Formats: sequence, structure tokens, C-alpha cells
Amino acid sequence: MSYKYLKNWKNERILHSLNTNTRLSIIDNNPLTNRLMGKAGHNFKVHVLKQTTIHNKTLSQINNIKPSEIGIYRSVILSTDHYPNIQAHTFMPEKYISGKERFLKILGTRSLGLYLLKPKRFQKKEVFYKILSNSIHRIAIYKNGKKIIYVNEIFPKDFSLEKISVLNARG
Repeated sequence: MSYKYLKNWKNERILHSLNTNTRLSIIDNNPLTNRLMGKAGHNFKVHVLKQTTIHNKTLSQINNIKPSEIGIYRSVILSTDHYPNIQAHTFMPEKYISGKERFLKILGTRSLGLYLLKPKRFQKKEVFYKILSNSIHRIAIYKNGKKIIYVNEIFPKDFSLEKISVLNARG
């Protein structure tokens, strides 16, 4: 997602209470999986908590979903030896599942970002942020033509990537 200042500044304004390194780590446009695996000896793992077909009325974790869609919901924890655990919730409406997306059900412990969310296929169109008591939610909407994937990544409030600058975060 190319950074568009006028489009994103209102969404990012909510993050000004965080320290600079944490804020840059949250607004980072680069793939999260690549960032987590970027450090030597990372021991990156995906722990699947839940993966099921669900009606999205029961989902409160992901915003901006039309109320009448049934789709595949996946909840995982991304863990490494160098950073705190990050929880991720994904929802893809069933009517958009075709091609490579059919394998979403059998993705297992592989990362969604490495498998589906490649820049040539799905592009990040919108990002929203929420700060709750001890966590920061980054809600992203990825699109590829009519296909859509909703991703809610939940970071701990003290999350901070090493060696990140404004230029690195804007990718």
C-alpha cells in the first residue's frame, strides 16, 4: 500500500499517544510476517487458535463487514523469540473464495501473509486503528478485484520493532 498522507493521517492520529518506535511499528506498511522473520534466529511460528466457517454477525473483532456474509474465519497467534506474541483474526467472505483462496481452509500453521497476501495479488486498501486497554488493533482490508479479506492484528501496547525508521515504515 503506497502511503497517502491525506488519506491516512486521520486514521493514524489515534496513535499519537504511543511512543515513536511503537507507532512506527504499528503503521509499518511492510508485511508483518517478513518483519518478524527478518531477525536471525527468529523461530517464527503460527499457532492456529480457531479456523471455521462462520456468519460474521458473531464477529466483534473485525469491523466494517457487511452483516449478511458467511465466510472463513481464522484466528492465530504469531510468535517469535524476539518479539511479543501478536494475535491475528482473518475473515474472508465465502462468495470470494476461488483459486488459491480455496486452500485457506487447509492452510494449517502456514502464514496467511506469505501464502495469500502478496502485493501482486491482494493489495492493502484501508487501515483502521483502535487502542484498547492493553492492546492496539490494526484492522486492514485487502482487495484483489472483487475479492476481499479482512485482517485484524492485535499488538501488545509495548510492541516495538528494532531498527525501524519513518522511511522503513512507509515502505
